[in-house]
Amino acid sequence: MDVSGKVVLVTGGGGGIGAGITEAFAEAGAKVAITDINGDWAQAEATRIGRGAIAFQHDVTSPESWAQMKTGVEAAFGPVDVLCNNAGISLPFKPMEDITLDQFDRVMAINVRGVFLGCHLFMGEMKARGSGHIVNTSSVNGQLPHGTFACYSASKFAVSGLSESIGQELAPFGVGVSILYPGLTRSRMSEGQMHDLPDDIKAAIAGKMMEPVWLGRAVVRAVQENQLHIITHPDHLDALKARVDALYAAFGEPAQPDFAGGRIDV
Repeated sequence: MDVSGKVVLVTGGGGGIGAGITEAFAEAGAKVAITDINGDWAQAEATRIGRGAIAFQHDVTSPESWAQMKTGVEAAFGPVDVLCNNAGISLPFKPMEDITLDQFDRVMAINVRGVFLGCHLFMGEMKARGSGHIVNTSSVNGQLPHGTFACYSASKFAVSGLSESIGQELAPFGVGVSILYPGLTRSRMSEGQMHDLPDDIKAAIAGKMMEPVWLGRAVVRAVQENQLHIITHPDHLDALKARVDALYAAFGEPAQPDFAGGRIDV
């Protein structure tokens, strides 16, 4: 897809990766709409980026907020060609037994329900037009689970699975799906997780953070080339290979003797 002149909607665009995605699409000539739960952050990024970017306050967990925002974007630009479901939150690193139910529910509401609502709202129209693209932000932890990060990892695995599934549903209609798997990137979320760390460790981690606009440019390329997976931090490859190797090694004889199963496509 040539993104020049296309309408691009980015959730969670008031900073970090979302702002980087928005900036990269604006560079490529797209008409960009930024949404964020904090409307002031979204407007600040729209002003910084310029190029006609517009901003909306938006709660991705609310169907009513999605509908209101969609109406506003379409009134300004027309139908959305590229939807980037980027809004997400994390929790401090801690054992899962120390996570409250309310914290778990909030992570799932924003990271998973928010992606579902965005896809659900736009994918039917994209299918009917025979064009469009959806980009869902997972995480490197959406392929590599991390101890003391169980709830976040679970939410990002859910995003990965949902995205690959709808990619199969939408491909026959000319609609693309991409999954972004960011590693450590400069953002409020990443910097907030370091709040209780010693200053020297904070400085060391900060020095390893990728700048968000480079992730954004990778997203633009993926949409242009209709790529499913967007890997921005290849330094995690060895860990992923080890995980997949362990999974492969678990395959052997079927649990039921002489079982002759197979995949059934429905």
